[in-house]
Amino acid sequence: MDINWQGLITGAVTVFVITYFTKKATFAAKEGELKFGMFMKGLGLACLLFSIAPLVVLLTGYYQVDKPGETTALIGLSIGFGIGALYTLAEGFFVKGSYDKESITFSTPWTGSKSEKWDDLESINFNGWCYWYVLKFKSGKVVRLSSYLGGHGYLLAFLQERGQNF
Repeated sequence: MDINWQGLITGAVTVFVITYFTKKATFAAKEGELKFGMFMKGLGLACLLFSIAPLVVLLTGYYQVDKPGETTALIGLSIGFGIGALYTLAEGFFVKGSYDKESITFSTPWTGSKSEKWDDLESINFNGWCYWYVLKFKSGKVVRLSSYLGGHGYLLAFLQERGQNF
């Protein structure tokens, strides 16, 4: 049995980088502020570059046209990384929030703006699959705080001081 060293090393580096940036984001923003840092914006730009490169190769014809699957792969890479770039750049630049002792205000391009009072907070749960915290309020509104969101550590500490368990 051959060991795929390249895959193992790539996997280990990926886990290290993601863990590092998650821990760094915890207290990255000022207390009372929630926003993504340069990691999310840089990831979006990297995805944009990875979507443009296969598109350029496709348009210039600098690939093996007669090899089965080459054209499909280039189109798939361009579309996949393009969608990833749009999503990550939108998250990085347009997801913002702030909070104080009374309330939280949070805005995303996907769900719009929300403003809720802490007294109306019903529950806090951690979603390990998506790696975010889910705050549910009596109004039915839900605020999802990514673990990559700068300043979320201050908010979690604040909520623990208020007696919230999660």
